[in-house]
Parts: sequence; C-alpha cells; structure tokens
Amino acid sequence: MSKFFQAFEIRHLLLYSLAPIGAIVAYLLLWLFPQQSIYLKLFTLFVLGVTLVYFCYHFFQQLVYKVNVISNLLEAVEQQDFSLRGVTTGVGVFEGLIGQINAISSQLSRHRQQQQEMDFLLQKVISNISVAIYALDGNHRLIWCNPAASCMSGASLEALIGGTASRWQLDKLLRNANTGHPVVSDHEGRRGRYKVTSDTYMVDGVRHVLLFVSDVDEMLRQEEQKAWQDLLRVISHEINNSLSPIASISQMLQQHYRHHSDQLPPGFTEGIDLINRRAHELIAFISSYRQLGKLAPAQKARMDLAALVTELPLLFPHRVINLNGPRPLMASLDRVQVHQLLINLIKNADESMGSGTDSIDIGWVEEKGRILITILDQGVGLTNPNNLFVPFYTTKPNGTGIGLILCRQIAESHGGYLSLENRHEQTGCKVTINLPMQSPA
Repeated sequence: MSKFFQAFEIRHLLLYSLAPIGAIVAYLLLWLFPQQSIYLKLFTLFVLGVTLVYFCYHFFQQLVYKVNVISNLLEAVEQQDFSLRGVTTGVGVFEGLIGQINAISSQLSRHRQQQQEMDFLLQKVISNISVAIYALDGNHRLIWCNPAASCMSGASLEALIGGTASRWQLDKLLRNANTGHPVVSDHEGRRGRYKVTSDTYMVDGVRHVLLFVSDVDEMLRQEEQKAWQDLLRVISHEINNSLSPIASISQMLQQHYRHHSDQLPPGFTEGIDLINRRAHELIAFISSYRQLGKLAPAQKARMDLAALVTELPLLFPHRVINLNGPRPLMASLDRVQVHQLLINLIKNADESMGSGTDSIDIGWVEEKGRILITILDQGVGLTNPNNLFVPFYTTKPNGTGIGLILCRQIAESHGGYLSLENRHEQTGCKVTINLPMQSPA
C-alpha cells in the first residue's frame, strides 16, 4: 500500500483533491451558518483560491521536472552518452518510463563497449598483417589504410588519407584486381609483383572499395631466404663435422713429423701444412654464411644520418667521395647496422672501379617522411642483375656472395628496401636505399 501512495499520479491526485474538498466543507459550513458576515465568506473564498492556485502550480512544476528528466535522458541517448541515469523514487508511469530509458542506456553502453573491444581487436589484427589494405570512396579517394599500406606506398598514414588512387599509383592495381595473376607495378621507385583483390561495401548508400595488396616478391623472398638458411645449416653442420677432424689430424701430423723432416718424402710437410690451412679456411668460409640467419633485430634510436655519412670518406682515403645532402637529418635508425650497410655498398662501388681515380657520389634527401640515399659509382656496372641477391653468387675473385643479401636484410629490417641498377647516363651502378624516418607505430 505504501508503494501505491508513492506513485507520482496517486500522490498528486490526493494532494490536489484537498482544495475542492476544502471548498466543499467551507461551502457546507457557510450554508449551515448563513448569519456569518460577508467578510468571512470572502476571506474563505480567497484562502480556497490561493490554495487551489498553489496546488496547481506545484503540480505543474513537478510535471515539468519529470518531463525535463525524460527529455535529458533521451537527449543523452541521442548524443550517445550512455553514462547519464535518471533517479526513480517510486512507482508510476513516469518512474517506469525513466527506468526503461535507464535500461536502454545500460544495454547500449554494454553494446558500445563490446563494439569498441571488437574494433580494438580488429585494429590490432589489421595493423599486424603484412597485406596492404586501402579503403577508397566512390571517387577513388583514400579514406583509410593500414600500416602495411603506408610501408608499401612509402608515406605516412596522414599523408595517404585524402589522396587519390592515381596519386599513390593504385589505379593500375584497381584495374587489374581479382584477375588471379600477379600485377607488376612500381611503388616509390621499387618495381614489384603484387597479388591484388578488391571488394565493395556500402556507407550511407554510397559504394566504397576495399583494396587488398600482397607483395608476392616479398613472400617469395622470405621463403627463399628460409630455404637457404635451412640448407646452409645442414651443409655447415655436415662439412664442419668432416673438416674439424681433418684440421685436428693435420695439426697432429705437423707436430709429429716436424722433427723428422729429413726422413719424409719431398713435399710431405708442405702438403700437411696445406691441408691444415685449407681446412681452417673452409671452416671460416662456412662460418661466414651463418650470418645470413643471424641478423639481430634493429635497435632503432634517434640519430643524425648526415653525420654518419660524413664519416664514410675517412674509411676510404684512397677514393674521392662526394657528399650531397641536408645537414643535420634526424631519423630513427640502428646506427651500427646502417653504418655497416653503407660501408658494404661503398666497398662494392670502390672495388668495381679498380685502382682508378674516379669518384663516388653519395646523396641523401628526405621525401614524404622517408629517407632516400643514393650511391653512384663509375665502375663496370651490373653484369647479371638477376643474380644480385642469390647466395654464393659473386663476380669477385675472393667474394663470398652474402654482402648484398645482408645489406638487403638490414634495409628491410628497418621497413625499407634496397635496389641496384645500371646508370643510364654513363657506365657504373646506382644504389638506392629507401628507409623510413620514424619507426612504424
């Protein structure tokens, strides 16, 4: 029964019934006592009128308050603010309506939290996959892309958003999507093969396009590198198992017959020395190839790339090296690995020019949030570009065939790439190193 009287409608109905009840009682009293003065009658009517007006005003205020509470709750839901709740003090139509709105807000809040968690999970998955994903509107303008797309296009996410497909060289990929065949295309000067698929989705009745681009060359290169690493691991294990005993036995023979050289056939001691020396050389030779699978992750830190490049001529005092680029040029790189990368490439350029007096030109520039380093030599150029990154392949008499592979691994571990080509204006080779200035997010 107490809850019944707590209802807004019942409570105010009883409250506002007091005024007419009081008027009826006053009328009966005045009717039973007609000899009362006119002033008492007027005063009684005045008190009854004021009481009735007060009760009506109070009812109006309470009604407006309830309506405002409901209006504020609905406005909060419309603005997607599901934290606001209405206070219910009893039972009744208004309290029931406020309770329903509170329940709707709680349910929408839970759904939004679940949606945010799913969006966060989806964002994590998209950010960590190697497939480049581009979202384009009906006018083929980029409205969203993932970090892999940023790496592929050689620009930051902020620079990509809002650009057209033709500006970022995506129009050819769009035209050849879903063909089932790799598409050959150039991106930031790097020619590659890409598997391209596309799909559509609707936003406000407008058709949008999702473009998925996979770097076929990169996937093949990773598989090729893994195959070479597995092969080298097996070969080095088997060869070392044979070479180590040979080196030990030859060393024992050296020590044993060193004091009886007069009793040995001619050339015996020299032959033992040769066997021992070649065994150790082969062990060192095989060990050098283990570097292909032991490149440490890049430890990036803020550094001045220009200052690092200016140190290089000191390592090649016999060669004229021309430097051209802005100073300073700050970037997030692994100083040790990038230094070794540049040394290897300049050493290749220096050896390709022989003992002549020709110079090497090194230039660097910042473009679209990335660093482009070019090394130009005047040597013999590339005789077989297709085998540049094949392990063991080398044109040098004493080369190992792993220098360029390590250079490419260093560039790719920084989110960049390395390319070599013959110069067009004269003989020689052009090396291009493309590295991001900042670490990917």
